[in-house]
Formats: sequence, C-alpha cells, structure tokens
Amino acid sequence: MAAEVSQQSLAQSLQQTLSPNAQERKQAEKFLETVEQAEHFVVPLLQLVNSSSTDDHIRFAAALYFKNFVRRRWAQSEEAEDTISQADRQAVKSELVGLMISAPKKLQLQLGEAVSIIADNDFPEKWPELISTLVGKLSATDYHINNGILQTAHTVFKGWRSDFRSDRLYAKINYVLSEFTEAYMQVFVTTDKLIDEHANNRAALQVLLHSLMLLCQIYYDLNCQDLPPFFEDHMAEFMQTFHKYLVYANPQAEGDDDDVAGDLEEVKASICEIIELYAQRYEEDFAQLPQFVETVWNMLTTVGAAHKYDALVGRGMAFLRTVVRNPRQKHLFAASESLRLICERIIIPNTVLPTADEELFEDDPMQFVRRDLEGSDAGSRRAAAADLVRGLLDQFSAETTQVMSTYIQKSLEQYAADPAGNWRQKDVAMFMATSVAVMASVGSLGATRVNELVNIVDFFGSHVVQHLSALNSDRDAPILKVDAIKYVTTFRSQLPRELLVQALPLLTSHLAHPNAVVATYAAIAIERLLVLKQQGALLIGPADIQPHVEPMLTHIFATLGRADSPQKLAENDYLMKTVMRVFLASRTNILPLAPAALAQLARILGEVSKNPSNPRFSHFMFEALAALARFSCAADAGAIGQFEATLFPIFQEILQQDVAEFMPYVFQILAQLLSVHQHAGRLPDAYVALLPPLLQPTLWTAQGNIPALVRLLQSYLQIGGAQLASEGQLQPVLGVFQRLVASRANDHHGFNLLLAITHYVPLATLKEYLRPVLVLCLNRLQSSRTAKFARNFVHYIASVLCIGGATGAGVDLFVDAMDGIQPDLFANMLHNVLLEALPTVAGRVERKTAVVGFGLLVASPRFQGNPAYATQTAALLQQLAAMLMDTAVKETKSQADRQTVDGSAAAVVAAVATDEDLDSLEIEDTGYQASFARLATLGEVKIDPCPQITDAAAGLGQVLKPAQAAIASAAQQLPDEVKQFISTIVR
Repeated sequence: MAAEVSQQSLAQSLQQTLSPNAQERKQAEKFLETVEQAEHFVVPLLQLVNSSSTDDHIRFAAALYFKNFVRRRWAQSEEAEDTISQADRQAVKSELVGLMISAPKKLQLQLGEAVSIIADNDFPEKWPELISTLVGKLSATDYHINNGILQTAHTVFKGWRSDFRSDRLYAKINYVLSEFTEAYMQVFVTTDKLIDEHANNRAALQVLLHSLMLLCQIYYDLNCQDLPPFFEDHMAEFMQTFHKYLVYANPQAEGDDDDVAGDLEEVKASICEIIELYAQRYEEDFAQLPQFVETVWNMLTTVGAAHKYDALVGRGMAFLRTVVRNPRQKHLFAASESLRLICERIIIPNTVLPTADEELFEDDPMQFVRRDLEGSDAGSRRAAAADLVRGLLDQFSAETTQVMSTYIQKSLEQYAADPAGNWRQKDVAMFMATSVAVMASVGSLGATRVNELVNIVDFFGSHVVQHLSALNSDRDAPILKVDAIKYVTTFRSQLPRELLVQALPLLTSHLAHPNAVVATYAAIAIERLLVLKQQGALLIGPADIQPHVEPMLTHIFATLGRADSPQKLAENDYLMKTVMRVFLASRTNILPLAPAALAQLARILGEVSKNPSNPRFSHFMFEALAALARFSCAADAGAIGQFEATLFPIFQEILQQDVAEFMPYVFQILAQLLSVHQHAGRLPDAYVALLPPLLQPTLWTAQGNIPALVRLLQSYLQIGGAQLASEGQLQPVLGVFQRLVASRANDHHGFNLLLAITHYVPLATLKEYLRPVLVLCLNRLQSSRTAKFARNFVHYIASVLCIGGATGAGVDLFVDAMDGIQPDLFANMLHNVLLEALPTVAGRVERKTAVVGFGLLVASPRFQGNPAYATQTAALLQQLAAMLMDTAVKETKSQADRQTVDGSAAAVVAAVATDEDLDSLEIEDTGYQASFARLATLGEVKIDPCPQITDAAAGLGQVLKPAQAAIASAAQQLPDEVKQFISTIVR
C-alpha cells in the first residue's frame, strides 16, 4: 500500500510541475527534490512510468524525471553520497528492460537515455545478465517486441562510437560479441527474409524496416572500434544484404511525408554510414568498396530533392569524401570527366538553398540561425557538399578549383544579369566560393588555411562588400547580406586587419536591419572579431571599437526591446553575448555609456526573471552585468552607488520570488559589488541586513546556490571579517561550514569558506574556533574519508601553519589546538593520513602553501622537540622534496597561476579574472552548466597565506635554513638525490 500511496503522491506532484501556476510548479519541484533523496524513491517512480492507467502526460513527466534522476544520482563516487540502495538499483535494472520493450516510443526515448547511463556505469560487472535477458526475450514472430529489444541494445552500445579505446571498453565489447552476435545474425537474416515475404504489406514493412534500421545501427555499434572476427567472417553476406537495401525500391515502403525520413531512408543512410566506416577503417578487408562507390554515385545523381532524403544524401556524400581522401582510392575520381560530373551532378545541385530553409529564414529566424551555427545543420546537403569539395581539394586541388570556379563564375553572371530574379544563383556562388577557398577551419578562428588558388580578398571586394555597403540594399534577398557577413566571419583570420576594421562600421549598421537573421549574424560577426588575436594581442582593440560602441549597444537594445514576451526577449542569446563582448572589449572606456547600458540591462533582467527560458541568454546577461560593473567601478569607484540602487530592488524581487535559475547569479553579482567596498573598512548597512537571510538553511539546500553563496560569504569576510567577529555573526557562518564539510559533494566549498574565515578574522577569534573546527574535520575524516577531503584538509592545515611565517605563530596555534583535543593526536594523523595526502595537493598556490606550511612545521622547535613528531622528519622531508622535484605534476585548477589584479589584497590571488583572461573568454570553457555557472568576469577567491614567497622551492629552503642542525640527522636518512635537493635549496 505504501508503494501505491507513493505513486499517487508522485503522480500528483508531477502533474503540478506541468501547472501554468508558477508557485504551484515550484512547490511541486521542491517536494520532488526532497523526496528523491529518500531511500526507495526510484522504484515507485519507474512503476509510475509503467502504469498504463495513468495519464500520458504524467507518465512522460515521470519518465523525464527518472532519466534526470539517473543522470544525477546513479553513478557512484566517493565524492558524493549514494542515496540509491542496492536493492533499488537491482529492482530498476530488473524492470527497465521489460519497460523499454513495452513502452510507447515517446517514453522509450527518455528511458533509453537512462538505460545508457546505467549501462555505462554498471555493465557488464554489475549487470551481467543484461545481454542474456535481451537475447532471451527476442521473438520469432513479434517484431514489435524485437524492436524494443533492438532499441535497448542500440541504446547500450551506441556510446562506444565516441569512447576512447581502453582495455575495459574492449573487454565489454568482446563480452557482448560472445553473447549477442549469433542471435543478432539470426534476426538479421530473418528480417531480410520477412521483408521479401511482406513486400506488398505496407503495415508489416513499416515494422520490419524499422527493425532493419535498428539492426544497421547495431552493426555500426559493434564494428565502430575494431573489426570483430565474426563480422569479418560474414562480411560478404552482410555486404550483399546492405547493397540490396541501398538500391531497394518499393512503393509500399515509401513514407507519405516528404519532410520526414521514413524507415527505408534511415536504413539507406545507416548503410552509407557503415560503408563509410569500413572505407575509413577496414579498407583492406572491404573488397566490395568499388561496387559501393558506383552504387552511391548513381544514387546521389538520381535521389529526389525532398527533405526526407537529406540525411541519406549527406551520408552518401560523406562516404564519397572518405573514399576520395584515401590516396589508394583516388584513381576512382582522377579523370577530369569524373571530377566534372561529380561537381555538376552531385555537388552543385546540393548547394542550392532548400525551399524549406527559405521559409525557415522568414518564419523562424532563430531556428534558422541555430541550425546553421550549432551543428544541427551538420547533416544538411549543403554541409555535406562542402565537405565533399574539401575532400576533392585534398587530392585534386587545381582541377577541382578550376571546375568549381567555372560554375561559380556562371552563377555570378546569372545574378548580374538579373539580381532580383537570380539572387539564388548569387547565394549558391557565395557558398561554393567559400567551400572552395576553405582548406581547414576551426570554430574559434574561422578558416585557418585557404586555397592558394583563390584570392579571398579580391572576391570580397568584387562580390561581397556590395551587400554590406548599404543597409537598405538587397531588400528582396536579405539572405545575400547573411552570406556576406558569414564571409567576413569565416575568413576573419585570413583577411587583412585594415579590411576588418573597415568592415566594423558596416557590420554595426546591420545590427539595425529589420530582418532578425541579418541582425543576428551581424552581432555574431562583431563578437567573433572582438576576440580575434594576432601574435597574442587583440586584432581589434578598444581604440578601434570605441567609435562604434554606442551605436552597437543602441541597435542591439532596440532589437531586444521589441520583444513582446519574456520568452521572446530571451530567445536571441547571440545578441546578449555580443553585448557582453562589447563591454569586455571596451574596458574602462565604457564608463560614459554605463548608466544607459545599466538601465537597459536592468529592464531586461526584470523582464526575463518573470519566466527564465534560455540559460545561455541568462548567463550572457549576467556576464554583461558583471563586466559593466567591473570596468565602470574600476574607472570610477563612485559608480557603485548607481549599480546598487538599480540592481538591489530587482535582486530582492528575484530572491523573494525564489527564481532558482537566477539566484546563483545574483549572489555572484552581490559578491562583486560588495568587493568594491574593500577600502571602506566596514560592511555597508545594506549588506549587513542581507547577511542573516543568506545564512538560512533553505537557501543552502539548492546545490546550484552553494558555490555562489560561498563566494559571497568570502567577500563578506574579506571586507568585514573583524566586524563579523566583533558583532557575533561568525557563529552562523561556521554553521554553514559545518553543513558543507559533512557533505562529500560540498566539502571543498566548506574548505574554501574556512580558508576565508581563517585568513580574514582576527587571530584571537580564530584561536577560539579552531579546535571545534578541527574536531568536525577529524570526525568527517574518520567517518567518511575521501581523497578529495584529505587533499583539502591538508591544504587547510598548511594554511594555518603559514600564519605568522617564521615566527611560528601558525605552528603553535595548530599544535595547541590539536593537543587540546588529544595529546599527540597530530602525530598519528600525520603518519596515517597527511603524509600520504600531501603530494595530492593541486594548484600552484595550493602546492606552495603546502610546501611552505609543512616546511615551517618540520623546522619548528615544537616539532623537533617532541619525539612523536621528530621521528617523522625524514618522511615529511621526503614528501616535500618529492612535490618540488616532480616536474611531471600537472596543475589542475584553471586559475592556479593567476596573479593579483588590482593589488588590493596582496594575499588574495585571482579575486577576479585578469584582463588577458577576458580578451578571448569563451563561456563554454568556464564551467557553464544549467545548475550553476561561475561568472568568468568575477573569478574566484584564492587565498595565499604566504604571498611574500613566490617560489615554492626557495620558500622551503628559506624556512628550513634556521633548522639545519635539527634536521641534519633525519636528512642523512634520505635518498641521495633528495638529500642533494634539500642541501641545494637550503644554501
């Protein structure tokens, strides 16, 4: 009965998550977040997915929640608590395969992702029965069941396509091959036979062709890493069947929708993918390759223009590209007539912009842009044609350039004769010209190598700039403006600097274009130009951009201002990214425009906070706010008042309305604004009033809030550590530390907070709290020790030991606290835990702190005067020397080597990211994710307790030198190379 009640409450809560009432949705989401941490949560959830009597919307919501739950919690790690019992794990695996087989396709897609995650973690070691279960459920007659089994198998296997080779991966594949291949081939042969038998049965063909499509995908999965002996032995049989279906034609198998690929089209596309793999990886064994080249060539010259064939055409051209790039197969294309035919009959027809894309350009501008830029267009005919051109250029550069140039010139002449009627020919010419000119490219730089036979500068002057010179040109064909802008973006690393600087005002004017696609591409081009570097320096500097900043911002904010809803406003994250980049590129020159820009950003923030819908837009918006505040306040510290007056009411509303998506950003911006007050000596009253709500436990239950709240508390301590101590507000902050350090997932955040407490509160206060803090750490060490916890604990101990430097104040403070807990406790901990964990400390500042701190310890009279400690001198020296001598150690924290930026607290490193960091900042590289994204313009606080020491080895020598006599005997026990190293640094 408990399970039924649980299912009912889950169903009710999931129903409420679909409610249009925001408050009802949030309450339901909070309830689910709470109950998912309880034991025996996941089984009733999965049973709800399987409940045919439940509303389909609730079942889908349950499947979606199950998938996300598995993604969050299934993987077991010492760094996170495991909230799923072994019994529940086994129950899920027992039910999941049957559910995948019987569930509707809509649910199958969600469950399939969960299966993939579970299999990646558990199979085969903890799920050895998976393959035998799948094989055992295969049916000789029911292909609906078979399709569910094949879909499950493909879900488990497809991850191998992108996996790196490893012994574990190969062991997994070999295990599957031994259990699965015989049954697989039997189903493959039977499916082929049944398709022949049901050639006139449309309904049966639909099911059987779907089976064949899954069988083809599984074939690729099983062959993607290496050619298994089983498939090598049966290659002739499989390839004969693949060839049969590559040329298969049956009106009964054709789909009714020209816009959606049917199973037959997907089968043929999958076969092309398989033969491309074989041509690329197993060419010597692939005797059927010439036959498939001829077949695919003929297919591509006859296939229809309907959208449903796009993936097939794309995969077919990808196969030809792979073959032509192989020097051993180039003879198949070497004849000049062959090159002409492949260009004329395959490449050129597939470079024409599809009618569907023209409609998308007008009806859904943002979808058009995303398909073009973010990879969803990678399977398009155009993209495949461009790749095939590059393949031909690799082997036949001059010949291909000559043939393609003829068609380009012909298209340009057609456009010149009738620009209004033949604009599509110009679009094709621009696309082909780019395809022929680009020999190599990367997303961050555009074209990195160009065809020496193509003059890209001359083409720009003759055929591109005309579309940018006037905003109102090309009214009937705005897509030509997009082509021109994309040309600049593509060749930005190859075009002369003066040409790019001249293009900047032209691009700026197009930010005001009424067509959203044109304006968006103009914004993208500007953003890409502003991060372009040459010989380590920005190609377009603040002086180049300054005359255009105001119109850039005016046009972009005007476009955003025309949105009629929060969702529509947040739709175009490209525009907001350009706003961010303009602020970063302008630096302190932005100050005169800051008030107007702040007002616009505040208006946008207030609007989108009503219903956050686009995480990327939100992130760029807050990065823009952070950049504007950073550079404005750097130019005029008095600007902080305007920022606080403008933003605080909006922030208050966000916090009161519990806008979970924005709260981590708000805390980070507050940390940044508070840091501006560092010279005031006291916390401003507004921040003092805000502190108690920030310490409420409810805020700390959301994982995304934790890093941001810790960052904010670090700023509180940096500005007003002594004030918090004197006013009795340190105790609740330590309560936060106690909560964090008890969690495997958050203990590192706890130590970040503890380091700030230790560094910024008065020494007398620290003495009062250090012992209970250490007790908490020791309890956690005993009950739930992890490598991460030990590493952070060692670093913290070293930070305390560094207090007072050579005076020994930190050593006395720490040893007194440890002895106060239990005499000689530290000696046992040093021997059993710390010596082993010491070398794992990562990061330049952290490793220096560890070396210097423990160097001060080993050199101190307290250490050498106590036999329990002194006997460990040699072992400790050995570890410290090893940390410095190990040149292979890799720094693991991105900010480890950053230096202080504004000189405001010499002991704080990387309080904000350096200007150099921001020159070419890419948000995707800064740890962006949905739950928490660190603002790159804010950076992280990294405390350096010994800033006067810049070199760790020299620092160790400096602290050991006064104790040479005391450590001499222990040093003699060290290996010769270590002894020599110690001797060298102490001199």
